[in-house]
Amino acid sequence: MRLLALDASTWWGGAALLDLDDETPRVVAEIGVHIEGSHAARLLPLVERLLDAADWPKSSIDAYAAVRGPGSFTGIRVALGLMSGLALAASRPCVGIGTLPAMADAHGPASADRVPLLDAGRGEVYGARFDAAGSPPQARGSAWVGDPLRALEAGVDVIVFGSGARAYEQRLKDAGYAGAVSRPSASTAAAAGRIALSMLAAGTVVPGDLAPLYIRPSDAEVKFR
Repeated sequence: MRLLALDASTWWGGAALLDLDDETPRVVAEIGVHIEGSHAARLLPLVERLLDAADWPKSSIDAYAAVRGPGSFTGIRVALGLMSGLALAASRPCVGIGTLPAMADAHGPASADRVPLLDAGRGEVYGARFDAAGSPPQARGSAWVGDPLRALEAGVDVIVFGSGARAYEQRLKDAGYAGAVSRPSASTAAAAGRIALSMLAAGTVVPGDLAPLYIRPSDAEVKFR
């Protein structure tokens, strides 16, 4: 099974091509780009360049995946729309994958539970806790948005990482976190692709998982209310 995965949940966008080889997801090619302007203008050329590099015709893609949030409201909507449109046109399945589990999978196995933190602005982070080594990662609870120190509510014996961890590293250390603020070793797009392939192979894709996962309402929604 060949899969195309796309991530535009942060300023660093990425796409990856994966193949399911003997039940093991394998990254064939991946590409990243710093998205400073319009997501809509940048993502389709990114995908087309990746397919050309791998010499994969679009018709050979068996499934699609997009990171559905939390993160950039615009990027999430554009990525989900693009992957859903390509999947619909080709009558192929499309899977939405959360940013935080993708971050945990990209980190790889750790010595303790993994807690990815994504900078949410306003002094807050998006966070979630996952098991130490599972792929796909197994969640220890629901994703949340709030104070970075919430990552340590269950104790400091965790591994924190991501843009939110780097932004508030000193606060975490002042609160007793003694570990390093580690960095993922692989792209989030590739990790989302691995999770999607595992879900498709296991038949665990949930209907409706293509809805954006914002966690926190947008400024426009807040003002409207």
